Amino acid sequence: MNTMSEQPVSVSADGLASWNEAVQRAERGESVPVIAHGEHVADVVPSGEIDRLRETIEVLSDSELVRDLREGLADMAAGRTVSADQMAEDLRARAANE
Repeated sequence: MNTMSEQPVSVSADGLASWNEAVQRAERGESVPVIAHGEHVADVVPSGEIDRLRETIEVLSDSELVRDLREGLADMAAGRTVSADQMAEDLRARAANE
């Protein structure tokens, strides 16, 4: 899991060296906070992290999927589960009946 770096990068209009450092740290898997004019204004994050965030947003935006996930977690907590073998057998039986 990627973590936020403890060392922010301060940037300025001519701060190419600091941008290079931020990119290098992102290449190593770090999320790097960007400080401009004393304010946290952005983060440089590894591209894989952006993909994971987009997927999370997509899932959380689907209220039916979120409901199904909650129901599944409640079923697990209550012990209402089946084994993978039982599931495979059920799927085979359904396919045979089609």
